[in-house]
Amino acid sequence: MRAYLSTLLLAASATTRLGAASDDAVSFNRDIRPIMSDTCFHCHGFDAKSRKGQLRLDIREESLKAGKSGAIAIVPGKPDDSEIIKRIFATDPDDVMPNKEAHKTLTPAQKELFRRWVAQGALYEAHWSYVPLKSPAIPALPTGGRNPIDAFIGAKLAEKRIAASPEASKERLLRRVTLDLTGLPPTPAELASFVADTATDSYEKQVDRLLASPHFGERMAVWWLDVARFADTVGFHGDQNQRIFPYRDYVIKAFNTNKPFDAFTREQLAGDLLPGSTEEQKVASGYNRLNMMTREGGAQPKEYLAKYGAERVRSVSSAWLGSTFGCAECHDHKFDPIKSADFYSLQAFFADVKQWGVYADYNYTPEPELRGVNNDSPFPPEVKTTSPYLQKQDARARREIAAFAQAKTDPAKVAAWMASLKDYTERNPDGWLKPLGSFEIHKAPVAAAPVNKGAKPAPNPSTGTPVASSAQPLAAGQPVGLKKALTKGENLVVALKPGALRVAALRLSLPDAKPGTRSSLTVGFAVRNAAGKERKLAAGFADASIHDIKYAGGAETLGIGTTWALTVPTAGTARAVWLLDTPVDLAETDTLLVAIDGAGLQPIEIAVTPFGGYDPLTVGPTAKSAAEQAVAYLYSVQPTRADFDQVKLMAAKLRDYRRGEAWSLVTEARAPLTVRVLPRGNFLDTSGPIVLPATPSFLPGLRTSTEQQRLTRLDLANWITSQDNPITARTVMNRLWQIFHGSGLSANLDDLGSQGEPPSHPELLDWLAVEFRNHGWDVKRMARLMVTSRTYRQSSSLRPELKEIDPNNRWLASQNPRRLDAEFVRDNALAIAGLLNAEDVGGPSVKPYQPEGYYEPLQFPNRSYAASKDAEQWRRGLYMHWQRMFLHPMLVNFDAPARDECVALRSYSNTPQQALTLLNDPTFVEAARVFATRLLARPAGEDRLDQAFRLAMGRGVKPAERTSLTKLIADQTAYYTANPDEATKLLKVGLTPPPTVDPAAHAAWTQACRVLLNSHETITRY
Repeated sequence: MRAYLSTLLLAASATTRLGAASDDAVSFNRDIRPIMSDTCFHCHGFDAKSRKGQLRLDIREESLKAGKSGAIAIVPGKPDDSEIIKRIFATDPDDVMPNKEAHKTLTPAQKELFRRWVAQGALYEAHWSYVPLKSPAIPALPTGGRNPIDAFIGAKLAEKRIAASPEASKERLLRRVTLDLTGLPPTPAELASFVADTATDSYEKQVDRLLASPHFGERMAVWWLDVARFADTVGFHGDQNQRIFPYRDYVIKAFNTNKPFDAFTREQLAGDLLPGSTEEQKVASGYNRLNMMTREGGAQPKEYLAKYGAERVRSVSSAWLGSTFGCAECHDHKFDPIKSADFYSLQAFFADVKQWGVYADYNYTPEPELRGVNNDSPFPPEVKTTSPYLQKQDARARREIAAFAQAKTDPAKVAAWMASLKDYTERNPDGWLKPLGSFEIHKAPVAAAPVNKGAKPAPNPSTGTPVASSAQPLAAGQPVGLKKALTKGENLVVALKPGALRVAALRLSLPDAKPGTRSSLTVGFAVRNAAGKERKLAAGFADASIHDIKYAGGAETLGIGTTWALTVPTAGTARAVWLLDTPVDLAETDTLLVAIDGAGLQPIEIAVTPFGGYDPLTVGPTAKSAAEQAVAYLYSVQPTRADFDQVKLMAAKLRDYRRGEAWSLVTEARAPLTVRVLPRGNFLDTSGPIVLPATPSFLPGLRTSTEQQRLTRLDLANWITSQDNPITARTVMNRLWQIFHGSGLSANLDDLGSQGEPPSHPELLDWLAVEFRNHGWDVKRMARLMVTSRTYRQSSSLRPELKEIDPNNRWLASQNPRRLDAEFVRDNALAIAGLLNAEDVGGPSVKPYQPEGYYEPLQFPNRSYAASKDAEQWRRGLYMHWQRMFLHPMLVNFDAPARDECVALRSYSNTPQQALTLLNDPTFVEAARVFATRLLARPAGEDRLDQAFRLAMGRGVKPAERTSLTKLIADQTAYYTANPDEATKLLKVGLTPPPTVDPAAHAAWTQACRVLLNSHETITRY
């Protein structure tokens, strides 16, 4: 019985202690299987290739047969005649099992357990997580019990002769449930209201309020984003950015709207295959694209497609089946009945996912999406979607601009200006004039128009020397069309004659752009008067309907600059608009020059307009309201330079809001690739059999494909949440239980197989799973059931008398305190300070303060880090930019996963780095500073320290704490009074401006608040 995996004897011993007592019937699943899985199955289990001595112990019929030696391993009822008992009790090193090569031993208690099990008949049981779900009988409700959960827990406690703990105090209970359901602490007002509410259903009312909060979806999303391996970057090699935040918004919305979990499953695995698939369902299908990807030069596409396929199997099986399918990639699973064919049959469901092994232009694929890609390019396929968060921010910014413009303009003058353009708009309904002119080829690089606020024209206005005989006339509205490609050093110069007109913006369009067309046009503008004198024009800012994205400071740049680079995804018109920094008044004889470097053979259409605006792509005479007309007037007529610049500054925010639109990775179906079993997981070995999609052979409700009818991802999703499949409901309920109790009923959340831990309360887990499945896969219903139980509401106070009999609190005689997850540690500090920006839900990832130079090792392309400079700095932790290879140090220090793989359970460490983060990370220093400001703003006679503790810990200050902190504040006030420069340095940390209070007092209270934010109690949920 040579063992292969690392030892789990401690877990096995714990199972023995918690399992059969000396006078109990021994349970195979509870008592024997965990020990066999740890010490026997590697050599005598599922994998025939590693099986020794022709002995198999995972199946009863096989264990009753004679092995290679002729001895029978198990003789039911006769332990003294059973070879397994002889070998585990043997003292000879050559005979004892596990043998010396296994480096494992059985404890005396475990050996005796085996003897008793054989004596009782050596009964086997099907593995607990694979058997069909049946709702067990509910035990009698114990005194004080509130729902069936308490009946199951109470029955076990009665069996163990352990009393339940009393209910937690109202303050602690509200803090616990608020943190568990929203990830945020309760406010002092919420605590006071709850304490004062003497109604019998006061707690239930609070639970219902929290379940209805939009922050419930944010809290639950953190769990699922770990499972889904959500990240803002692709992970492999250069770890480039990917566009995916709408998927996170989908997850948040799904939990907030209580989307049934079966629909949640279908939309993620097969949203693109649903009949009449909606935009939201397509975004949900981005789940399938969240595997790591690469665009490394020299990487083998076939190898990486194999990696992507294998990762999907690991993720899906862990997320929905609580199983370690990854062990079957190279061979049959050694501990669970998962065959290698099961692994690849599951992978075959995803063979139709359109994806490339390497996202780079190696010409190994004809698809236009990858032509001309670079390290900044997206990872197609993607879908353009609407973002409620961006729409809201966009509308808010537009209202601010309109209000400013109306305050700065005279309505009569605005009306007169609009009237003066009536004739123009009748001739040009869209506001754009396509003037006549001519074009020719010049020998000179284009001196591009600078694009920024207050830009100045380039000093040399020359557009170069014309190439002989290259001039051609251009009729009004006629696109510029070259008959041959330009050579190196040549550019196109278009001379336009708009007549007497004020020009506020220019537009370039590609009216007949073909899919896959790639262009990079650098543009410059100038005006030539009748005397031949030229002057350059500068652009305020520009945008394009289609453009290749770039990353500046590690963030996606929005809009365009002097160069319009684009790869056309679909047939249609692409356009770019440059708003001039200063509108120019053209005389009748003036010529407007547009120099274009990089022009190809595709036609280019050029137009001008007298209308300005804050959004380049929407300028024109379409302004209907007085506010819209006022904004257009400010841009186009420019009453004062200061007003013009102010509107431009405000309008720059709009670029971040992208007109409420965003791109997101999605799944698109393609002809399925061939999937075969890969011996040893080797992508080069094609000797294995071809497999078709099929559900795991060891689970009920087997679904298989035929050559005529191939199963799809939708079939898989439907099977996962079908009545036939027992493991998904168990998996999800076990994980939901962990959220509210700190540990699952089965402690190993990602492995409900033989190497996992049997549930402490198997009947309760089955009852929860049946309730979940039979009541519409209703997550909120199950969450409410759990948090309203007496079991959940117990005190978490330490009970020394249980230290020996239940050291891990598996019988749940009390609540389990635990440290907050990384994101909630941050949220908690910001909320306590009053800094948290939690008003809006969803939206793009944000970038908090981060150590300078942290991204220096990132290349392809090189990355810098530009921290958010506005209120987005204080958004919730789940919106932090998730850089897989260089995760934010605060997240790393508090055990957040990189999300390179599916993670069902985070680790919880206690390290010096955590204390240093809470003391020195600018986010927490600023939080302490603003927390101090919040306290100092209270009336002088108010108990500020008591308020501080109520904000940080949900309780009042204790006498000893008051004494210590009062002395600290006095000492620090004296120090900062003597060292004002140190106070100034401390109070400058962060973006928030310091208040007009005594700096020494403010700095001293800041230090006291740093102590509170670094307190174990502050970052712990009890």
